[in-house]
Amino acid sequence: MPDGWRKMWVLVFYDLPVAGPNERRAARKFHEFLVRQGFDRVHYSIYNRFCGSMERANTYERRVEKAVPKRGYVCLLKLTDRQMANMRRWIKGGYDPHESAQFTPPEQYRLF
Repeated sequence: MPDGWRKMWVLVFYDLPVAGPNERRAARKFHEFLVRQGFDRVHYSIYNRFCGSMERANTYERRVEKAVPKRGYVCLLKLTDRQMANMRRWIKGGYDPHESAQFTPPEQYRLF
């Protein structure tokens, strides 16, 4: 199997209720969990993480499943590296979403 089909990405999409203080706390804890696990923000309530293999992607799937709050909607999608390479992004008007979010590249991309 070609290498691009073995390497995996995990995307997490979520919509959590924040009507009361307990729900806001649960939503914040879930967001902090994703950041601690090495997920990067793609868009508001959409995070991704490079996993390298299906086994590692399954590990993160189990971790996310355990961290899902009692109320809300969380969706997890696994994509191959080759599928992820087909993603197209359009950023116009000088807007850079990572600039305001203080984007830091994931560990596996840091060479020095």
